[in-house]
Amino acid sequence: MPAFLAQLKMDQLEMEFRVQIEALLAAGLRPTHLDWHALRIEGRTDIFDLMIWLAKEYGLAIRIMGRALIEKVQSQGLPTNDNDFLDSYLLDPVNKTAQYVQLLRELPVGLSEWAVHPGLDNAELLAREPASNHERQTDFNFWTSQQAKDIIREEGIILLDYRALQVVWNKAA
Repeated sequence: MPAFLAQLKMDQLEMEFRVQIEALLAAGLRPTHLDWHALRIEGRTDIFDLMIWLAKEYGLAIRIMGRALIEKVQSQGLPTNDNDFLDSYLLDPVNKTAQYVQLLRELPVGLSEWAVHPGLDNAELLAREPASNHERQTDFNFWTSQQAKDIIREEGIILLDYRALQVVWNKAA
């Protein structure tokens, strides 16, 4: 990805982003946010700035990772997570349930994002991800469990998605 990003032209990237957003809108879909994680743009503030600009223009929130980018977005009066996000793929599936319990119990005050990847270990998923270590099934089992629901209730955690942030981005932009 770094080699690809090194040779791209920002005007072409902007055009590509617009085409993708417009295609979603033309299909009748209503996106809530822009998500750059597949681009691996760490260190490319020019790309991130373009995405902030497009998010504002289209009335979308944006997914944020990293303290510097969180502070950059918040300094503009725009809402984003207060803490860096957690990706469930980074947790060991062997003891993921215990880790989730601990993380929920110790969740810091503020807005946090957890990227979880629930799925069922059926033939289709196992054909697509034969070496998945059952990560998706582990996520599904925990997040649909009574234990997870009880901890979320006990800790006073409010679950939301990007629609709530999108509303505030629309007002702030």
